[in-house]
Amino acid sequence: MTTPGPGRGELGGPCDGGRDRVLGGRYNTGGAVTLLIPPGAARTECRGRYFWIWLDKAFVGQSRWHYGVYTESGQYIEVTRQLASQCGFMAGTDLRGNPQIRISFLACSVHNTDFSLQLRVEVTGAVGPSIPYDMTIRCPLGAPWSPREIVCEENYMEVSVRRAVPGIAREVLNEDWIAAWPVAQGALNQVWQVVFHFRNGSLLSMPATQAHSLGYGVNTTATRVLFRAPYGTAQSEITSVEGLEVAVARVTVFYKQAWMILMVDTAVACPVNSPVVNATSLSWVTPRILPSLVLWPEQYQDEVQMGLDGRVIDAGTVARNGYTFLTDSRLIRIVVPIGAPGGLLQSALVSNRYGTRYSIHLLLDRHWQGDESDRTRHCSYRPIHTPFSPQTPQIIDGRYTVAAQGYFKVRLGHFLPDVELVSVSVGGHPFSRLEAEDRGFEPHEVPNPNDTRAFGLRVPFADPLVQQQYLHGPLRRYTLRLNYTLQLLPTGEAFTQAGLITCDVPDVVPPSFQGSCEAGALALLMTHGTLDRFWVPYVGERPLSQLAAPHSYRVSDDGHHFHLAVPLLAAGLVYESISLQGLTARLDFSLRDKKTRSVLASFAVVCTFPTGQLLVCLPNGTLVAMVLSRDTKPAIDPRRTHLKDPDCGPVASDSSRALFSFSLASCGTTRRFEGGYLVYENEVTFVPEGVPATSPIITRDSRYRLTLRCRYPLTEMLWVSAQQQLGENVVSVPRRPSRPLPSPCSGTLHVRRPLTMSLAYQLPDCKESGVTHIGGAPSILWGMGPAAQGC
Repeated sequence: MTTPGPGRGELGGPCDGGRDRVLGGRYNTGGAVTLLIPPGAARTECRGRYFWIWLDKAFVGQSRWHYGVYTESGQYIEVTRQLASQCGFMAGTDLRGNPQIRISFLACSVHNTDFSLQLRVEVTGAVGPSIPYDMTIRCPLGAPWSPREIVCEENYMEVSVRRAVPGIAREVLNEDWIAAWPVAQGALNQVWQVVFHFRNGSLLSMPATQAHSLGYGVNTTATRVLFRAPYGTAQSEITSVEGLEVAVARVTVFYKQAWMILMVDTAVACPVNSPVVNATSLSWVTPRILPSLVLWPEQYQDEVQMGLDGRVIDAGTVARNGYTFLTDSRLIRIVVPIGAPGGLLQSALVSNRYGTRYSIHLLLDRHWQGDESDRTRHCSYRPIHTPFSPQTPQIIDGRYTVAAQGYFKVRLGHFLPDVELVSVSVGGHPFSRLEAEDRGFEPHEVPNPNDTRAFGLRVPFADPLVQQQYLHGPLRRYTLRLNYTLQLLPTGEAFTQAGLITCDVPDVVPPSFQGSCEAGALALLMTHGTLDRFWVPYVGERPLSQLAAPHSYRVSDDGHHFHLAVPLLAAGLVYESISLQGLTARLDFSLRDKKTRSVLASFAVVCTFPTGQLLVCLPNGTLVAMVLSRDTKPAIDPRRTHLKDPDCGPVASDSSRALFSFSLASCGTTRRFEGGYLVYENEVTFVPEGVPATSPIITRDSRYRLTLRCRYPLTEMLWVSAQQQLGENVVSVPRRPSRPLPSPCSGTLHVRRPLTMSLAYQLPDCKESGVTHIGGAPSILWGMGPAAQGC
């Protein structure tokens, strides 16, 4: 802008200064040499009354940048934030994040004869000095100036009024001129003055130089008088018009000479109410008439247009973009759907949560006329940025997963095009996109008609990373656990999105079972199903792996059939009953879930074995013993036997055998500690018929006494064994495991008379019964357990 000194009747701008030397396209400013900006690094346009400059964000990168201008005399002045609002500059970014500078045609240092400007941009990296780049911009004026033009920029309000003296006006003076007239009458000659008017009727007068010091811009060109005010100054006010906020600065600028006073009304008003944003749209509403700028509302006629990024758009574009542009006698309303063309919908992150923000730069351009002299152009620039709107990406698989073909086909969406898939974790194992392709997961993008997209994945049910869970009957649940890592472009901000997909498929073949009673053992044959290889086999309440080797279980598996045989007196069996008729044992076999240990399939094998001479020490502290008459020669009558306590006879007996069952705390049982064992003892005594207790006589009946002994370990696990002793020799009963561990609880039979005894053990005729149960276990009558239960 041409700025002769104040003494010559023109205003001095805040950017005036001395001259530097220009060197053929490179400028020497105190020893620093600047460069012309590289091709493609910047772009300029002339829009309305503005120079528009964009810097390529790729050129700037992460560096800091600032800018300045050269005065007409060649002095470089850096544009600070305060200077920008005072001198007509606005710096920010466009919708794509490129640095953007807007400069008014009436800004400081603009040559208003040809509307040209010399600009410098300095880029400062993390290390090293700043690099300055220079550019020169020229713009045509375009449409002629209106008598009054007002601009509502983001950071300032600007009004310029034509200073040509018109013909004799027909209208009377307005009230601001009437109020300012006495001030102008008493003012100094040849000094520009500024008068501020307030709603309470008070005035504040000051020289233009003082207004400059307060941050205002007051200047003139050959044809116009300019006043510029930052928002929120002490001399501006916020008023309410139609319920909406309007920033107003009522100002009169005048210049007095001895023979005349030039007074210019430079009042300015700008709508400042915030746009209204909801989930689907944003609206910007402004008053149609601004009373501080319109003297005769009854004569008011206007033409209103909306625009984008400083350009007016036509009605066809408004309709195609889905905007609503309405005016009535009170208001002007612009409504824009979120995501509509002309703006930019971008992805955003807040605390790892994905969402969107929408931005649009609106323009409201209106021309009005009151009387013949009141012709005003009023432009409002309003960038609008919606707040963060959380979006919840969904895992979509219902329509795509094909159970019959055995794979998950899932999609994660929906995202804007500025989101990129970085990696995906399947079942806790991370895969890059390339690694996922190599695994056969087929990662891909699925575009949508609304310019969003989803990320697709295909994972076979049979992949080891897919969790399988048996439910019931033929039903199996496949579970796919996913965790996506995505990033925003171009910032590289990363976020994660987890997903869980399940699919229940009736593809399970359950295992089948057969039970049998072998010589001295209970046996089970299982035909494998489709899932039992993933389950844990149990005998009773203990894993098979803990019992098989220590207790001589016979286990084999050929891949199709699984065979298990458990010795009759091995740990893990349940002994349902011991009677004169036999010993009934049960093998409870189950398959359990590896994690929850819930029973998924079970089968019970029950066998009854004929009993011979037997001693069993039960976990509840009960001793059960069978005495056979045939074990002595001559035979005894089992019905006439008893324990140490004569009142403790057999619980059942006949002519060939007697069954004793008694608590180890009764019937005269004694106990002692022996090493790491607690040993209980009692005796079975045969009372010959007709022998008085006090007068022994000679009889042919044999004297019989059988010692019963139980050994309980003090610290180890318990199991059942039986031992029979004849004289001083101990013989293992065939039902005992061939290679047992040290017996935690064992019983011994001591015969105190040298009788001949048959030790033959007849292999029993076994009775077999089986119970199959899927998903549960049959009830247990009593069985072997840990030391706390006895043995």
